[in-house]
Amino acid sequence: MQLIGLFVEYILKLRFLVVVYSIKKLIIIYMKVEMRAKILFAAVLFICFLHQSYAQPITKGTIKGNVIDSKDNKPMENANVGLFNYTDSTFIGGSVTNRAGNFLIENVLVGKYYLQVTFVGYEKAIISDAAITNENKDVSVGTISLKSTSVELGEVKAVGEKPIEEFHIDKKVINVSKSLSATSGTALDVLKEQPSVQQDQEGNITLRGSSNFTVQVNGRPSVLQGSDALRQIPANIIDNIELITNPSAKYDAEGSAGIINIITKKQTESNLSGIFNVGSGSRDKYNTESTINYKNSDYTLTGGFDYRKGTNLIDQKIERETYLPTETILNNTSVDGLVIRNNYAIRAGLDYNFSQQSGIALNAAAGKVDLKRSFDFSTHNLSTAADDYIFVDDNYDLTANYVNSSLYYNNKFTPGVDELVFEATYTNLFMPRTQNTSEYKSDASFKNLLPNPKMREFKDDTKRNDGRIKLNYTYTFNPKSKLETGLQSTLSFKKFDISNKVFNWTTLVWDVKTDFTNQFDFRNNVYAAFVTYSDNLFDFDYQLGLRTEYTDRVLEQITMSKDYKFTKLDFFPSLNLLRKIGEGNQIQFSYTRRINRPVEQLLNPYPNYSDSYISSVGNPDLLPEYTHSFELNFQKFIPGVFLSAQTYMRLQDDSFTQTMTVDDKGKLVISFDNIAKTRTIGAELSSSITMIPWLRIDPAVNLFHNNISGEILKKNVDNSTFSK
Repeated sequence: MQLIGLFVEYILKLRFLVVVYSIKKLIIIYMKVEMRAKILFAAVLFICFLHQSYAQPITKGTIKGNVIDSKDNKPMENANVGLFNYTDSTFIGGSVTNRAGNFLIENVLVGKYYLQVTFVGYEKAIISDAAITNENKDVSVGTISLKSTSVELGEVKAVGEKPIEEFHIDKKVINVSKSLSATSGTALDVLKEQPSVQQDQEGNITLRGSSNFTVQVNGRPSVLQGSDALRQIPANIIDNIELITNPSAKYDAEGSAGIINIITKKQTESNLSGIFNVGSGSRDKYNTESTINYKNSDYTLTGGFDYRKGTNLIDQKIERETYLPTETILNNTSVDGLVIRNNYAIRAGLDYNFSQQSGIALNAAAGKVDLKRSFDFSTHNLSTAADDYIFVDDNYDLTANYVNSSLYYNNKFTPGVDELVFEATYTNLFMPRTQNTSEYKSDASFKNLLPNPKMREFKDDTKRNDGRIKLNYTYTFNPKSKLETGLQSTLSFKKFDISNKVFNWTTLVWDVKTDFTNQFDFRNNVYAAFVTYSDNLFDFDYQLGLRTEYTDRVLEQITMSKDYKFTKLDFFPSLNLLRKIGEGNQIQFSYTRRINRPVEQLLNPYPNYSDSYISSVGNPDLLPEYTHSFELNFQKFIPGVFLSAQTYMRLQDDSFTQTMTVDDKGKLVISFDNIAKTRTIGAELSSSITMIPWLRIDPAVNLFHNNISGEILKKNVDNSTFSK
């Protein structure tokens, strides 16, 4: 706590100019990137310096008053006084009354405001006349009387309705309280109601046709990613979900499909509350979750435990033709599978406010994901040389044990004007997995299996350590004009120990298959800096941004005694526009450049899987793929009816493309390369119509067209798909 106090004192003394100078020094010393990045950010920061140096002095004032009980005229201690912008109701700051009922709000910029005074058991009071001017910088609103409330049962009238989803300048916000899955289920169940989200037979989801999206919780990366992360978050603790399908420069550039950010509920008044839910579903699905919160004026304690069990059945038919110079092989496979997933999670958190201007948050979570998959493959291979019936029993067991912790500190130098945020996170993940495969020769019925099958055992003990350090500074010139800048380091290190064995029926022992047994380490560090500026011009809210990221990647193939290194500096511009048209209508446009970095499985040059018909191997020379993403959206909201139309286009260069070749034995070899361009165009049309107070219908449709073009083995490839 002493170190934190020294840090706060240092920041308060040096203020904005030293922060800017420190950011500049960190970029020069820490990143050591190319000269053009240094020149670009030095220019941006120099502009910020000039603005701070030559801007007109900012006039600040104070607002004070006194709060009493209307019944006995006694002063009320600990009444909450909130200050809001009169134009758009933005929260500016606030205070709490002392023993004499007095309050004082300092450092208030010139402008028109209103006060909201609340106390448990009393009616809310609104003071509309609280303006700070150059002529009147110190305002007294006098004495405010609060009336006690009494409980009466009577008619309740709804004076307004919050829409199911809202467009902001750089994201779409889903109000979870409007979802039918809000009282039970998970974040995954809520998102399945969105037309942009699709789910496969195993319960995995894609966002606009891509599984390459990032999951965050309250703006911080989740320990798990993809569908596994969304299954861990109970719907009843969620306030809203942000679908950031075209993230601006202030967000990580990773993930071509964007970001799903889960915002959890916050307690605003001192209380002790808890939630406990138990649920069940068809096909052996169960869940239970509990959450407890305690809040007082200075700190908030939270804790919770979740358990979920889900079961999915798989039934697929696969047909494949392989053309060789001498023959054609026909392969027909029926897949019968069972997937059982058990999730356990426990979490705890502490939020502490040193003052109304600064606070700290500590969070920790631990959990386990136990995934078991069992597949039966019934395969018929027909060629001029053979007519074989093969039955394969494949069992896969994965366990992910994780621990995650985070530290979050913020300081508002002037509430509503400038703020500094520091964040540090650490994740440790141990993820052992085992796969056992038995391959039998069979007759055409797949019931009479011959003895002594080909038996393989695959094991991988993966250890992962991730960390992130982030420093952001925000300066608000006025409610529409804001500058944000920041630095970030994301560090990731993984260790892989992969073994592959086959059973020897002659010796009755497991022999190590050296062709598929290997060890490798993977380091993927990303150093980033960004700047964004928001304002309004010709009734358009706009945001301009630029982000730079330096990738430092090394795959150390220990078994092969060879390192594969990759470093690159990239720039990611962004543009967001939003305009409100009339009452309840708005239109939004955005453009961003994104990156998708290959994961270790796609890079490892050692073969990682093989059976009698298929083998796969990574490509260490695989480059990142880049995406130019465009969106044009329209939203209309009238009482009882909500309409939304979202259109998007993604242009990808150097797309990761799965290549399939056939070796001299007729085995299919799968790998990856940057040989294609991908063009994706889509439209999401949704609406919500309230027929009567207890009946609502939510029709939606998703139109999706994807085209992949490139050249494989000197042959042009052009493939298009359309779905709805």
